[in-house]
Amino acid sequence: MNDIPFVLLTLWVFIAFVGYVLVYGSVVLFIGWIIEKIAGREKAKRYIGKEVARFGRNAFRAIGAKVRAYGREKVPSKGPMVIISNHQSAFDIPLVAGYVRGEISFIAKVEVSKIPGLAQFVKRLDGVFIDRGNRLQTVGVIRNIMKILKNGGTIMLFPEGTRSVDGELQSFRKGSLALPYRMKVPIVPVALDGTKDIMVKGRLLVRPAKVRLKILDPVDPKEFESEEELEKHLQALIGKALKELRSMS
Repeated sequence: MNDIPFVLLTLWVFIAFVGYVLVYGSVVLFIGWIIEKIAGREKAKRYIGKEVARFGRNAFRAIGAKVRAYGREKVPSKGPMVIISNHQSAFDIPLVAGYVRGEISFIAKVEVSKIPGLAQFVKRLDGVFIDRGNRLQTVGVIRNIMKILKNGGTIMLFPEGTRSVDGELQSFRKGSLALPYRMKVPIVPVALDGTKDIMVKGRLLVRPAKVRLKILDPVDPKEFESEEELEKHLQALIGKALKELRSMS
């Protein structure tokens, strides 16, 4: 019985999500197509990126979640850049898109390519779909990511590799920052907290929650002698920022 309000909220969020993506999203994609024909692909991407950011913010309004974002002025106005963050929930992606940067070339699971609406948005932002069990395909994905960054794009990575069940920062996976380190692309660290309370891992019910996000100063990989040194530095930065977020009222 206590879950009834959250069941209703979950149904509302699902209906709103489908309506927003399929109906409004179709309009956005059509307008983006027109902009591309008239003014070029880059302007179309900027328009779609702004709409993705709007969607990210509206997702949290629909849930009733209260979001506070700090340091948004630290995000570079243009790429190339790699945004990294700790990982608590499926809602981390709309949070970063809405409050950090909407124009992100997403690295999505191959299953997303079968979802109407979402798949088109990923493609229009030059995102890539990855099948983690296919090593040959992974090589092609890496090449695509390198191309995105060489062309001044933005990608997002979760160095932990998987969501944290309790919200605590996990160790970064070895090699998770190999691309930005080797390509010397600026990295924007982000600490987030509270999305784990919106949707607990393994459950489908959505609940309102307080969400906090802190954007840190960009880090230049050129300043580090090794990839391991860079990983430790970034993990320490995000870990410290996460503690600071939790100390705020």
